[in-house]
This record gives sequence, structure tokens and C-alpha cells, in this order.
Amino acid sequence: MKKNFNIPKTFFGFLIASVFFWLLINLSKEYNAEVEYNIEYTKLPQQKTLIEAPFNKLTLNVKSSGYNLLMSSINHKPIILQLDKATKEKGNNYYFLSKNLLPEIQLQLKSGIELNSILVDTIPLKIGLLSSKKVPLKPNVNISFQLGYGLSKPLTLTPDSILISGNETDVKEIEFLNLDSATLENISKNTNITSSIIFPEGVQIKTNYKSANIELLVDKFTEGEIEVPVLVKNAPKGINIFPKKVKIIYKVGLKNFNEITPDLFKIECDYLETENKELNYLTPKLKSSPNLATVLRIVPDKIDFLIYE
Repeated sequence: MKKNFNIPKTFFGFLIASVFFWLLINLSKEYNAEVEYNIEYTKLPQQKTLIEAPFNKLTLNVKSSGYNLLMSSINHKPIILQLDKATKEKGNNYYFLSKNLLPEIQLQLKSGIELNSILVDTIPLKIGLLSSKKVPLKPNVNISFQLGYGLSKPLTLTPDSILISGNETDVKEIEFLNLDSATLENISKNTNITSSIIFPEGVQIKTNYKSANIELLVDKFTEGEIEVPVLVKNAPKGINIFPKKVKIIYKVGLKNFNEITPDLFKIECDYLETENKELNYLTPKLKSSPNLATVLRIVPDKIDFLIYE
């Protein structure tokens, strides 16, 4: 046979009231406790940069009522340390002595909280000279095209260089910054991708950019040929060459086919090279060409010559 227990509602009322008064009594008592505060570093001197700050939190031993300690552990403002007050040790090494910070930190604590001590004796820092410079970005893109397609012009980076700032020694060593590698396969149309900038590990570099845009202008390619006059460098008097023009076979995008003209190419032979190698012909070499075209071959690849005295 089950028994039913009827607990009076007044019992729960007394129980809740007892717990409330117990909490009230205990929270009103004073305690010593350790509370962890975030650190915020401010007032960095001009032309200086904070290289390293090992501590981003500070544990304080404080005395206050249970209520204040409870509230402080839940929500409190960070401790502000002014970097222009740090003591220089050697080179880039600086420090704060905790005992010297006691009055300053006490002023930052909530009313009713008394600071007993800081659990660390010293707060070390590294502060260096601030330097800045502009460095180029280097893309790392592996591209494969559909048959007959290719870049109509070199890929475009935006931005192609960025301004960086940081510790003078670190900035000086950075000549360029790489972009994350990207692989594009079977491309047959214009393509845009965003690639992240790779920053050196363990080095604090500041910049307004985290990535760059890479634009690929793609076109269907065709072969063309054009005749270009041959120039002879270091030529003796009375030299006569044959042929006087060579044919350049090149590859170019269809959109730019009509942009290719003979004056965009320069073919040159060096007579001294022929003489030094004791050859009986001149070797035509490409000295300049338009970015829009890719030269495949030069026909002929040997130039005959005669010298009339």
C-alpha cells in the first residue's frame, strides 16, 4: 500500500527563504580570491611597434565581498597597461614591474575591490622600431587550358603590391609576399579568383590587405606569321646579308590578331658572336616582341652574309 506524503507549501517557502538568507550572508562576507583579467596595451610610442606581449591575461589576488567577487568574475573591464611607461632593458626588451603597477591597477578595479598582489613579478614585452615599405605580391597559379585556348595577356593582380609595416628588422627581410597556390583546369573563358596573402610565420606584419584578386583574360588562339627586317650588330663595312627579312611564326589570341604589326618585333644578329665562334652564318635572335603574342619560331634560323671590300 502506497503512502502519500503531503508537504506543506509553507515548507518550500521557508526553504527558499533560508537559502536566500544564506546566500545573502555569505555574499556579504569578505574573501580573498584570484581573479583573471584581460590585458589591453595602449599608448604605444610613435615609430614603435609591439613585437611580442607574452601575457594577454593577468591574475590578481584581490579582497572584496563575495558579491563583488562573483560579479567581477562574470564581467569586468580589461586592465589597461600604457606601453609608454614600460621600462627598457636591452635592445627590444622592455618590462613592467608588477609591484610598480599596483596603484595604477587598483584605480581600474571596481569600487569595493582591494588589490592585494599580482601573481607574476614581471610582465615582459618586446617593442621594436616601426618600419614600412611596399612589397610586390607573387601569384602561384597552375593553369591548364582547353585545346586552342590561352592567356590573351599576362594575368593581372589587384593589388599587385601592398604596403606593410612592422618591426624594422622583420620588414627589411621581406622582399615580396607569396599568394596561396591555386589550380585552374580546362580553362576556356575569362576567370577571376581571390587568393590569400601568405605572411611569414612568427612575424607581426600589419597591412590593409589579406588577399588579392587574380584576373585571367582568356582567348582562343591562332597562329600567324609576319616578316620582320634583320638588323646586324657590330657589322663590318661592306657586309651584305641574305635574306634581309625573316619570317616570325607566332601565336596570338583571336581578339588581338589585328594588333600585331612588324614594328612590334625586333630581330638582331651579332657579327662579333659569329666571328668569335668562327661561323660562316649569322644567327637571328629575337630582341623584343609584343606581350600579346608568343613567338614560336624564326624562319630561317640562319642568315648568310658576304663582305665586299
